[in-house]
Amino acid sequence: MQKIIVGRDKNDLKEFGERGTIFIGRHIVGEGEEAHLTNPIHIDVIRPHILLVCGKRGSGKSYTAGVIAEEMCLLPEEIRKNLSVIMVDTMGIYWSMKKPNEKEKEILQEWNLKPKNIENINFFIPKAYAKEYQNAGIDFDYPFTLPCSELTAMDWIITFGFSPVDEHGIVIERVINKLKDSGINYSIQDIIEEIKQDKKANQKVKDLLTGMFNVAEEWGVFEREGTPIEEFLKPGGISVIDISHYLRSSSGWSVRTIIIGLLARRLFQARLMARKSEEVETITGEERKKLPMLWLVIDEAHQFIPTKGLTAASQPILTLIKEGREPGVSLVLITQIPNKLHPDALSQSDIVIAHRLTAEADIKALRSIMQTYMHEDILTYINNLPRKKGTAIILDDNSEKVYTVQIRPRLTWHAGG
Repeated sequence: MQKIIVGRDKNDLKEFGERGTIFIGRHIVGEGEEAHLTNPIHIDVIRPHILLVCGKRGSGKSYTAGVIAEEMCLLPEEIRKNLSVIMVDTMGIYWSMKKPNEKEKEILQEWNLKPKNIENINFFIPKAYAKEYQNAGIDFDYPFTLPCSELTAMDWIITFGFSPVDEHGIVIERVINKLKDSGINYSIQDIIEEIKQDKKANQKVKDLLTGMFNVAEEWGVFEREGTPIEEFLKPGGISVIDISHYLRSSSGWSVRTIIIGLLARRLFQARLMARKSEEVETITGEERKKLPMLWLVIDEAHQFIPTKGLTAASQPILTLIKEGREPGVSLVLITQIPNKLHPDALSQSDIVIAHRLTAEADIKALRSIMQTYMHEDILTYINNLPRKKGTAIILDDNSEKVYTVQIRPRLTWHAGG
């Protein structure tokens, strides 16, 4: 049966054929009781893409993201080694990919598939939680930290809820600029010492900022030296960055956005340099160290790049959206409320996997990116989906087609709902 390939135009289909694609499900033909599964649907992973996965709670968004990640690890070695998947885990659900999906064994058999664990996967947790994990007997691969000195003054100002023009923001700007001018790799304690010694700030402002930076140090992720970015970019594998622990923190989302903002910035810079190195290698023939192209999966994406307001992750992720394709960065953005997602993320998505949505505001958001090749209203497409978990419509801006799909069952255990 002929494969449907999403994410490729006619030229790419002619050049690559079926190579470098991942199997995500089967095409649904018919409606209601007449619906049945036909052609396998594959997604291109050779070219960079912005892929939006949306749907209401429990419709299968995170499950779909897991299928995409699994498939990356099943690609032929010559393709797989050039790709790396990083999954931002905000809910603590992707650790289970190390275990086979025995509970859906019968469903997998219907698809001629078998339960399988992913071996080439690393599970990263913030360094501060390493002992807690060890004491609880929970497996992880590596604790991670990020370099404090690579955060900007604006990162801290946004995270703490200040303005760059209020007295707190001005002090942060002055202190961070002074430390950056020194050229050293500094820590949060260095920031605190500079605040204490700042002669222009009044004591009340100093005390408040000192307290806030002390709390930031307790997050246990920003240090003088951070985990080398290459350790996250595993050729042919998956790195899960678990930041779900900060759900317990009163400033939970602020912590997560500053972490992912810095991570996104570092990944973009790393791939920019790698791209330049690849070009030099092409010209000179001199073999250089390679860094794989990146697929960055971000759950709860609307929390990082909201429609209104800024987070510490807004600018870095929007930079990836607008400029990441050239250096080989793909994004998978997952959200249950697309109307809360930054409009640039919607407009730049060339592949949309939309599970069931019912809120009018979310339907309206998807209508805003409807293309001329859609013959019916998007609500009609969604309403015609079988009432079954894992069904979705796919909007493919590359082939200018719309498909209905049943996402295949996971090979690995899914810990989410």
